[in-house]
Amino acid sequence: MALQDGWFSDTYIKALSNDIALDLGDTTAGTNKGALFTGSVSSGTIDFDATNPAYGSSPFNANEASGPGYTAGGINMTVTSFAVLATANKVGWKFSTLLWTATTITAEGLLVYVPGLSNRAVLYRWFGQAYPTSDGDFQITFHADGIWREKLRGTA
Repeated sequence: MALQDGWFSDTYIKALSNDIALDLGDTTAGTNKGALFTGSVSSGTIDFDATNPAYGSSPFNANEASGPGYTAGGINMTVTSFAVLATANKVGWKFSTLLWTATTITAEGLLVYVPGLSNRAVLYRWFGQAYPTSDGDFQITFHADGIWREKLRGTA
């Protein structure tokens, strides 16, 4: 079974319940990190309902992309916006483009996590296929509406 994109429900519920101090709008570089993973993680081993999901715990304690130009743990991400979109009734979480230079890796998904909250996993984005590089740049440019767009309410 191919994996879909997903929020980690425990993180989502605890943030909305104010049990963890997760500020999705914090624009400080490095508040969020992005780590790349291979298809071995993306093939359906992720439990989006796990309690306290985190980078460094199963399944994110193995099968991270590796090779020249990539450092375990990924790179700092910078939020550019967490706000209502121009599209009615939707919120978007936007990040700056991610770039790993001179890489020789293969990656199939991106884990967004918060180092300041014990590496708490927030969401996982599956790329839909494996993308390899050979002494080249691995770049992720997010949709203009962001890494995640959420409908807030139905229309009447």
